[in-house]
Amino acid sequence: MQNSNHPIPTVYDVAERAGVSRGTVDRVLYQRGRVSEQSRQKVLRAVEELQYKPNSNASRLARKKEYLFSCIIPQFNEGEYWGEINNGFLEAAALLSERGVRLRLHFYDQTDVKSFLAESNAALDDKPCGIIMNAVFRDEVTLFSQQLDELGLPYAFIDNKIDETHYALYYGVDPYKSGELGAWLLSLRFPPKEIALVRLLRDSSQRADPNRPRRHGFTDYINKHFPDCTVHTVFIDPKDSCSTQKTLEKFFAEHPGIRHIGMTNSRIYLLEKYLSKHPDPERIVVGFDDLRKNLDCVKKGYVSALVTRHIPEQSKLLLTDFAESVISRRAPKRRDHYVHMDILTRMNLDNY
Repeated sequence: MQNSNHPIPTVYDVAERAGVSRGTVDRVLYQRGRVSEQSRQKVLRAVEELQYKPNSNASRLARKKEYLFSCIIPQFNEGEYWGEINNGFLEAAALLSERGVRLRLHFYDQTDVKSFLAESNAALDDKPCGIIMNAVFRDEVTLFSQQLDELGLPYAFIDNKIDETHYALYYGVDPYKSGELGAWLLSLRFPPKEIALVRLLRDSSQRADPNRPRRHGFTDYINKHFPDCTVHTVFIDPKDSCSTQKTLEKFFAEHPGIRHIGMTNSRIYLLEKYLSKHPDPERIVVGFDDLRKNLDCVKKGYVSALVTRHIPEQSKLLLTDFAESVISRRAPKRRDHYVHMDILTRMNLDNY
């Protein structure tokens, strides 16, 4: 019999005692979905220790209630970074559907701040219980975050974030450290005298700058360890391959001695045409993210290394944890979840 001096244990207490997620406890108790035997035994042991008794009526009511989450992310073409993020969200939403979780996706144009504003307003019109977004347009995202704070609506960041806001949850790499890692890889073989840091033209005023923290990590590392090195910035148009080729041809004709090239975004593959036309065994090229086109560049030897992580996993975990927090009305125990960073080269590419 439960001691009246102690609160009745909840499913969240079971999850905490067992060291598993709320969803895992639910799957064990109601025999839904796959659970490892080790996790199953942990849950059963926690249930026994806490003398937890599932409330079948409450469970049925909880399953009937719907929890709508609105997600605002950039538009993408097949095979691009945000397509992988989108896949992670869809996978998590499918797994959470039995608990009444629904996801509505809003896609905006990274080159148009008005597009972000329109989609953020549309997300509010959904009347969601939580919003997920990234931080391409820093000023507008900050203002939108303040609006969400006033409404008492929780929000989470995926891939990048604005530290000064009151976000509930973040999943992604530590952007600053990933930039440092990229710079370390670039300078590993021999010290750089000059570096070409290639950036994307995103919008006419360059207000869209989601990779700023990573770029700062990159340049800070170079400035600290190679103070005499010059970092040149080259802007290319991701939507115009002819323009990109001309820009690169002109830049490297003017700087023929550069042997170190880096990009802190996910599109190092945009350099393939130039690199293939101008082979150089001494050149070192470092990019980010294991997109298929990037992996092909590594296989062909045009790119020396990629700093990456399993991209869909971060969005899958974010929606799962965010939904659990909102449904339970409990703040996440940890706000920032920095996913593991991997280094891919031709040596370990096939097994990734």
